[in-house]
Amino acid sequence: MRQLLLLLLFQAVYILQAFSLSNFPPDMLVGKTYAQRYFYIEAINEKFLPEEDSIHFFSRISEIKKLGIENNDRELELEAELLKLSYFFHHRNTDSVLCFGLLEQLFSLAHKERNTIMLARLNNMAGNYFWGKNYELAFEYYHAEYDIIKNMGVEKYPAKQRSIYYLGDCYWFFRDYPHAVRYLTEAFHTDVFGQSLYYTLQATNTVGLCYQKMGNLDSADYYFMRANAIAVTVGNNAWEGITSGNLGYDYFLRGDYDTASVLLQKDIDLSVQRGDWGCASGSLISIAEINLAKGKIKLAAQQAEQAYKWVQLSGEYGRLKSLYTLLSKLYEKQGNNNLAALYNDSAALAKDSQAQKFAALQVLRLKEKDILTKKRKADEFRRSFTDFAFHSVAIAVIIIFLLIVRSIYISSFHKISLKE
Repeated sequence: MRQLLLLLLFQAVYILQAFSLSNFPPDMLVGKTYAQRYFYIEAINEKFLPEEDSIHFFSRISEIKKLGIENNDRELELEAELLKLSYFFHHRNTDSVLCFGLLEQLFSLAHKERNTIMLARLNNMAGNYFWGKNYELAFEYYHAEYDIIKNMGVEKYPAKQRSIYYLGDCYWFFRDYPHAVRYLTEAFHTDVFGQSLYYTLQATNTVGLCYQKMGNLDSADYYFMRANAIAVTVGNNAWEGITSGNLGYDYFLRGDYDTASVLLQKDIDLSVQRGDWGCASGSLISIAEINLAKGKIKLAAQQAEQAYKWVQLSGEYGRLKSLYTLLSKLYEKQGNNNLAALYNDSAALAKDSQAQKFAALQVLRLKEKDILTKKRKADEFRRSFTDFAFHSVAIAVIIIFLLIVRSIYISSFHKISLKE
């Protein structure tokens, strides 16, 4: 209850601040820490950045920077620069030279001014930008942010939970389940700070999925039930359905079909209510599998047909592998071996297609890592060579200087000797 009250309070503050955005009240910006400005800046990034044209958005940035200069608030000046970078990153058609020039400039300023909060945020922004463009580089930026914020509290870095969640989710994307569990567990243990428990729910549920993939169903149960309890507490029907469906699939894998059916049906009902045809189709495919195993062939066929329609509506064609497997079993039960073989081949093709896409991602990441490693070695060689050349020149200059001094000394000595 206490957590729910805090959540409602933070949401109320967020809404009040969002309504005041167009006026830039100085008391909400000037002389504040990043944490104190956090909700205000987040609202600008989430509400105005995607919707406003460059003229209006840069006018907003100029006004913030002016406030910083007039009030001798260096942090606020830099906040304006970060908003500018956010705009460039969001609109990816921006000239890359301009974009990365500003990024390097801000990194340099953050290092020079020892602004660790700004360094963390820049790493996060760069990671977000490169995800999907260069996965290995994105991982490096996310880890650089993590190294800075891991010992900070949310009162200093309010985006901590979200950032750690994203790092864990990146490992989940690449099916590195042990690393995903490590960071996602840390994320849901991080104190919630006005994030509507969204990342707590996401992280807890994904940890359950990781354990499910690793075959540890007891641990998966625990995290799905934990996420479900949070969803019920805050009245989030979407997550109540999702976590029920995931828990139901655990029981399906165990062969406890009666318990599984109740949980999966709950997911279907709640998914249909909100028009989430992807989740609805996933759970319906499992229920159809259960009915087929129980010999209810006609009912299973009806459910398979409905699931196919929902897959088409959702566009989540990755679910076709499970559906084709179901249809192959279904037609085999009906004695139609030709269609059974056809759908079995289709399931194999869908599986192979997914495997090929994932393998391509893995290869791409390895190539990116190799390119980055070679680039760093080349940069290190250039630095070493430059240092060597500099020191060699310096030594040569010193030697020449000493030779000149020696020559002058000897010449002077000879002149003195001749006079004598």
